[in-house]
Amino acid sequence: MEVKIEEVQVEAVPNQFWGAVKIFTEKPHVINRRICGTVNLWIGVCEEDFNREELTKSLIEMIESNCCDTQNSDQNVKISDCSDIQISLIQKKLEDYCFKSLSLCDNFKSKDDHDVLEIKESDTGSESQHDNISSCQETKWSIPWEYLAKASSNSVAVIRKILPKQVDKFAAAAEVILLDGGRKRASYMTETKSAQPSITPKVNYSISLSATEICISYFKEDKQEGEASVLWLKKNVLPKVVKWATEVSEDGHVEDRGSLRLIDVAEYNEVYQRLKVKYGKPLVKMWPEVTDPLKFVYEDISIAAYLILLWKQERQKKGLSSLQTFVDLGCGNGLLVYILSGEGHKGLGIDLKKRKIWDLFPSHVNLKIDAIEPSDKNLFPDYDWLIGNHSDELTPWIPVMAAKSGCNTRFFVIPCCAHDFSQKYRRRHAGRSQYSDYLEYVQEVGAVCGFEVKQDKLRIPSTKRICIVGEERNNEPEYSNISERIDSFIKERTNIIQQSPDGTNEKGNSVVGEGNSVSNSMWTENFKARESVQPVRNCTQLKRSIREDIISAIAGVLLEKKHLVEVDVGDDVSVTWDRGGSIALGDLARRLDRDLLAAMKKECGGLQTLLKNYRYIFNISNGEVSLQVPEPAWKKTASNFMKTKLCWFHENHGSGCPLPADVCMFAHGEEDMRCKGNS
Repeated sequence: MEVKIEEVQVEAVPNQFWGAVKIFTEKPHVINRRICGTVNLWIGVCEEDFNREELTKSLIEMIESNCCDTQNSDQNVKISDCSDIQISLIQKKLEDYCFKSLSLCDNFKSKDDHDVLEIKESDTGSESQHDNISSCQETKWSIPWEYLAKASSNSVAVIRKILPKQVDKFAAAAEVILLDGGRKRASYMTETKSAQPSITPKVNYSISLSATEICISYFKEDKQEGEASVLWLKKNVLPKVVKWATEVSEDGHVEDRGSLRLIDVAEYNEVYQRLKVKYGKPLVKMWPEVTDPLKFVYEDISIAAYLILLWKQERQKKGLSSLQTFVDLGCGNGLLVYILSGEGHKGLGIDLKKRKIWDLFPSHVNLKIDAIEPSDKNLFPDYDWLIGNHSDELTPWIPVMAAKSGCNTRFFVIPCCAHDFSQKYRRRHAGRSQYSDYLEYVQEVGAVCGFEVKQDKLRIPSTKRICIVGEERNNEPEYSNISERIDSFIKERTNIIQQSPDGTNEKGNSVVGEGNSVSNSMWTENFKARESVQPVRNCTQLKRSIREDIISAIAGVLLEKKHLVEVDVGDDVSVTWDRGGSIALGDLARRLDRDLLAAMKKECGGLQTLLKNYRYIFNISNGEVSLQVPEPAWKKTASNFMKTKLCWFHENHGSGCPLPADVCMFAHGEEDMRCKGNS
């Protein structure tokens, strides 16, 4: 029996509904952080009506009969873990209801994958109606969403594998999806009775569209324990699907902004988990830098896993026998060099200054202190790949260095701060963000350098996680003159940047050595490498008096409005305290004195940086600023603590700190700061 969980009124046409379902189906990790990705094992299409209630009941019974054997001892996630026999039985059941395998139908070849099977029904014997599962895994089956839009009676069935992000904690799951075009309903069925920790809800559920509403429901079974899953579907899945349905265009088109499109997601998860165990905890434990190890260590592990698989595919495609070599330009802490070297890829890391962690790496990790300038001396013909991981001013130069290094040098960059060849990048299209405009520009540089440029999105804890890959060279006839074409492009770009108001070049001299073959000549006269010692620009260098004035001004704005909250002070006692109101960052900036804002901008670029330095006073959520509610010491994880800071609320809030001195994390006066608090 299917029970309605909740419904939300929405103005959406069927195409918009299927567009929202597409996002949820193909990117479940956006909502469910336990999921790494999915792999489609079989897809069937149907143009006829069928008994949906009867079919879903049969499918659920078959899935619950342990269709996916995940009890393997090493917990490695592999497609072969799923029982071919059980999947074939599910496939046979779907075929009994007139679902025809995608590989047996014409006009379904993927635009991006040309190796999807296209077997005509007349060419197949009776046994070949059931596609070999291993063959299916080698192809990348894509759900034909456009098929649902062609006719309201069309339906699609999918058998797929859901891959966990943490293979040591969660098992992979087999899932059957029924996209019922006639009823405008998407049903998701997986094993719900397993005792193992699950990455999917413990209920089977459906999302459907009516004339005015999107509804989410679940299949209620006897003795089913799924209250938490039902609540999760209500709070997380339904609101997202409704939001996406209102954002998708009426033709149902969804721009593909998915991640890890150039590599296999299942393999990525395996490699990432292996590297995480091998390098993650040891690196975090020995981390000598002041930066956050959890961010930098696991970010570089993710990038390393991606490159390892990208290079594996390249070796298979080109028939290469040896592992690729690399140079990491602007390698920073050298983690990426360390991990890739540990996996057998010989490489070199170059940076302006040495980091403390370099001394802890083994001797085979090749790191070098040097200034990297765009010149003839910085060519790397003996290496296969040039890497730029958030390489700032070097980013547009890396494709140039790769092209000039030789026909066999490729590049991989993750653009961050936007730089052109000789100064900061100036946006060319006013209607775009600076970042998207810059990504397009870096791709243009790669194309000018003779590369077939590809773009992908990494899964790293960074807002700038788009990578640009120059793996293949195009076969243009003028490739022998590629260096001249690059020089001409750099000269044109640099002249545009330096153009004065009267239309003449400010310096009037050449920016690229025009045909001169002087060894080690600079490719532009105006490139400036960053200083080896960077000035601190995070508001910590502001004068104390200015910081105090800014904090006091912000608090004054927030306390203009009264907002009483109950604060737990221990022993089941609560007190009423005025937290004040909240205000958008932009509105707050307009309320502050211009001189104070100018002082902040000089140091860090904005108000938000300063607020983040004072998280114990201010809270920032969804662009809104408010005062923090002081938390008692027993809510913290530390068993003991020293009070090293004065309590701002005790000293400055009109009502003081709501917490007694003995439970506040901060000192109520100088004498309290000398005492050790109780946990």
